[in-house]
Amino acid sequence: MSIPKKDNRINIFDFVNTVPTKTFKRGEIIVREGEPSNEKMYFILSGSLSVGMGAPDQGNFHEVRKLGTGEFFGEIALISSHPRAMTVFIDSDRAQLGILDKQNLTRIANSNPMFVYALLQTYVERLIEAEQKLKDLTEASDGT
Repeated sequence: MSIPKKDNRINIFDFVNTVPTKTFKRGEIIVREGEPSNEKMYFILSGSLSVGMGAPDQGNFHEVRKLGTGEFFGEIALISSHPRAMTVFIDSDRAQLGILDKQNLTRIANSNPMFVYALLQTYVERLIEAEQKLKDLTEASDGT
């Protein structure tokens, strides 16, 4: 499955066509905030997911953002043993996810070094976006 590019960047989905996939149903929790890292990241091949804090199955979930086809999550858990920072669950009828573990990351990176660059590029963009949101919140609370 080919996921369309959003701009002229390298499409990381071009490199993950050999990773295992799994289909999930609405409401299934993929990862839970605070749980130990399973050292996997996920590529959304179809469907939509909700990302946030808390437990949707216990009625105390605060959504931070939505993810959809062509996006990914869990890159920190793939390279770090830190607990999961957010809960992610399926909010469409079905979602198909590609699952990348460390072994497959090493294999893909060795044969396609540009994959790592594309992954880092997206991660840096997310970091810049998070820093800007933090700056905006800080300025709003300071009244500036």
